[in-house]
Amino acid sequence: MRRIVAMLFSTVLMLVFAAGCGNISGGEFTGKWVNSERSAETVEIKKSGEGFIVTQSTPTTIAKIVNNDERKTREYPAVLKDGVLAVSTGSETNTISYVKDGDFLLFEEHKFIRQK
Repeated sequence: MRRIVAMLFSTVLMLVFAAGCGNISGGEFTGKWVNSERSAETVEIKKSGEGFIVTQSTPTTIAKIVNNDERKTREYPAVLKDGVLAVSTGSETNTISYVKDGDFLLFEEHKFIRQK
């Protein structure tokens, strides 16, 4: 009887750990990121419930001309799917990929490095 209880307990414990390991949280995407070619362009990714919020910030056209800090900020919802963030911009869906070797993101064909 004691052996059956021990086996049942260890089976339940293994199932709990297996369920936790299968859940990919996407924590590697969260944080502040800077475009490696245009440092004025930034992306911030935050966890929001089951999904994410991607906040993209770029200088406005006027800011580029008169060299001020005016910025255009847009927020988009995103979901983690197959290890990639799918970002819905309304008219289309873009993807953000995380590259573990080098700790950077690929978003809209640009490389974003983690802001320190």
